Amino acid sequence: MSEHVLTTLARTAAVSALALATSLGASGVAGAASPEDHPIEVSIGASGIQAPTSAKGGLVSFRVKTDDPSGRQLQVLRPHGGVTPQQVYQDLAKALSPSPHTAAEGIRAVDREADLLGGALVTSQVHEQLTEEIAPGPVYLLDLTALRNDPAHPVAKLLTLAGTNGPNVNQARFDDGIVIEHGLRFQTEDVDHAHLAYLVHDQSDQIHEMELRPIGAHTTEDQIAQYLWNQQLGRPAPSPFTGPATGLGALSTDHTASVQAHGLQPGRYVLLCMVPDERNGIPHAVLGMHKIVTLQ
Repeated sequence: MSEHVLTTLARTAAVSALALATSLGASGVAGAASPEDHPIEVSIGASGIQAPTSAKGGLVSFRVKTDDPSGRQLQVLRPHGGVTPQQVYQDLAKALSPSPHTAAEGIRAVDREADLLGGALVTSQVHEQLTEEIAPGPVYLLDLTALRNDPAHPVAKLLTLAGTNGPNVNQARFDDGIVIEHGLRFQTEDVDHAHLAYLVHDQSDQIHEMELRPIGAHTTEDQIAQYLWNQQLGRPAPSPFTGPATGLGALSTDHTASVQAHGLQPGRYVLLCMVPDERNGIPHAVLGMHKIVTLQ
């Protein structure tokens, strides 16, 4: 199948998932009362997660900020029926393990137990707005940074979505570009500006994320690949990254979210998926899921 046809099919699937009525080519507002104009405010840091306890479902928009100079990662998730959030947290902690066997076991369990609905990697200089379709019901906001540092004491907040925001086709913004996650690679279209909104769709059979790391003017894909392999093997190596990660948290298969960064500086970046592979537990980026983009 040609690259053009694949892009067209993937775009159609992603647009359908967010109920966008027309082309993604132009920016603007499709309706006058978009929830993106009044997002759910989420603050994440050393003091925990500050967010409302309830909001409307349907098209849901989160604005995520942190005052942590080292940055924080928020993950939004919904356990499947009969699964406790504590069980999901426990298996997510396994998925973060440096042991490939443990990581593979953990991410396979998470894939069975919950829908991962994206999230935000933010810094004290860069905050993000995340927008997606979420049906009414409970969702959990999890501090993935805190879980990585202390797996025994997860930091999370329950958010109950009640009712809906109305006919979403009249509310969603048009995004400026698209990222398709399929296989072990990123396919991008019109990802070229630091301040625009991008639609991200997981078209693969595994969970993926889209980290964004700044790199130098002459850094190559081969240099990034070599660094990632050295890290995986425990070998010290100079980092090609020139700053902390921002971007979109993990999405389950066939899920879609729009993400827009505020405060991101123009420059060269690499897209990375650090989620472990379900078969061997090695991060997808180490297996080749990385792509350099230049943002104006």
